[in-house]
Amino acid sequence: MSTTIKLARVDKRLLHATVALNWNQFVNANYAIIVDPTYSNDPFITKVMQLCLPEPMKVKIFSVEELIAFINEDSTTKRNLMVIFKNLTIAKKAVEAGFKAREIQIPYPASRIVIKKLSDFFNEEEIECIRFIQNKGIKLFFQTAPLDNKEYSVFTK
Repeated sequence: MSTTIKLARVDKRLLHATVALNWNQFVNANYAIIVDPTYSNDPFITKVMQLCLPEPMKVKIFSVEELIAFINEDSTTKRNLMVIFKNLTIAKKAVEAGFKAREIQIPYPASRIVIKKLSDFFNEEEIECIRFIQNKGIKLFFQTAPLDNKEYSVFTK
């Protein structure tokens, strides 16, 4: 069977109510994949995050290497993934390791400040990660909730 990336997202909050409950209605994932090496071998955190999810969705917490191995392994079932990266540095490492997606979502800042250029919100290291990801053919955009418009414009300048 196949593995499909239904949503790729960078969110330092990882798995929370907006992602677990709202997004899954729109992307129909059967796995929430958290990519955060800090927690990849922590069964307690995995169990806590599993409590956030509706049945029968499963949560997995991976390092970048574990994510790539999971995506590439043969599976007897169809796997629709919602992949959540802790930060842009981890997303960049995943792309370097072979992660492929059409686009990666970033939630708006909490205050919904007007962001006209990347440096209004991102530091130099994050901008380097964004440009690297874009150079691999992956689009980035702001969007917090499923019914919000996707905002690509700040990433195209």
